[in-house]
Amino acid sequence: MFIKIYSLRKSFSSSLSSLLGNFIFHRSTAFMARKLEKKSARILALILAFIMLGSVFAYMAPKGTPEKREVKLKIEDFRKWVDLAPDEGLFYYFNLSELRDLSKKLGPKDPLVNFTETEAKNALSSEYLSGRIVQLTEPISEFLLANYYGYPLYFMEENDSKVHFVKYADYPVGSYTVQISRYGVAMLDEISPLVIGYSQLVMEVAKNLNENRKTECSDYLSRLQDNYVFAFFTCGKMAGEVLRLNQTNESIADFFFQGFRYNFTSQQYEKVWGVHFVQNYFFTELNETEKDFDYYYFENSDDFSIAVMGDKNFTKVLGAIPRVMGVIIKEVEAPKEG
Repeated sequence: MFIKIYSLRKSFSSSLSSLLGNFIFHRSTAFMARKLEKKSARILALILAFIMLGSVFAYMAPKGTPEKREVKLKIEDFRKWVDLAPDEGLFYYFNLSELRDLSKKLGPKDPLVNFTETEAKNALSSEYLSGRIVQLTEPISEFLLANYYGYPLYFMEENDSKVHFVKYADYPVGSYTVQISRYGVAMLDEISPLVIGYSQLVMEVAKNLNENRKTECSDYLSRLQDNYVFAFFTCGKMAGEVLRLNQTNESIADFFFQGFRYNFTSQQYEKVWGVHFVQNYFFTELNETEKDFDYYYFENSDDFSIAVMGDKNFTKVLGAIPRVMGVIIKEVEAPKEG
């Protein structure tokens, strides 16, 4: 059995359509609370804040030692950030520190570096991050974008620096205070990572913080390494919408992860899938005629499956898809005697 992957929205860049193999965009939903400003007036200082790769971004932070903000809680592992996010999001993770290191080692023209730079830039090119609303004082080292049918929610690691935010009001949520602008954008800066996005989503984050919320999604993420330069994942019903069997269009998972990294030991690019199948499905071998990439290995445990696909050609890795098989058990009536 082979699988196909669906997207629930139009991609935030044209190249993202190749991210998950054979994407089919069956629903395009791009909503905004309101138009925040004319496109010509967008200030992309935030986008440019995170990187020193030369050709792509150039942001000049203020001279001197940046002022730190007061943080009540620090969550360093991005795999735990998802506990704070509302359900039914599509998550895009970028490790910009890893990206910078890859650029130094592989060169700025490396295909994985270029691909990730482009996707990171597009992921951050949101009107919710307009320089008229929010400005950082230190670079971003990693961030997680959670997308809810076009409404964004950002978790950003930026060394707990002071953030300039044009707020209209403070909204207390339990032990935390959410700052809200006039444009429907909100910020929660009392924790690390910094949280910015659509106001209702940010308030939901504060609510989840007060409840010390834990999710199966973060538990599944903990089974995977954290050395990815770029990853996409989703959980629950959304995973079932994204990952389907090719033959029957059946949803077969409630957690799906796809991450990209560079393996310096084998000197190859790798795509990693992590899946929690909801029925008797599992990864299995690929025939050599089906495998258009160098190596492929997988592991199926009782409740989690991992597949790794690698090649020196990044284009082949982008299109690599593991093979999935299933065991269907049906009850059969015993023959009647006589």
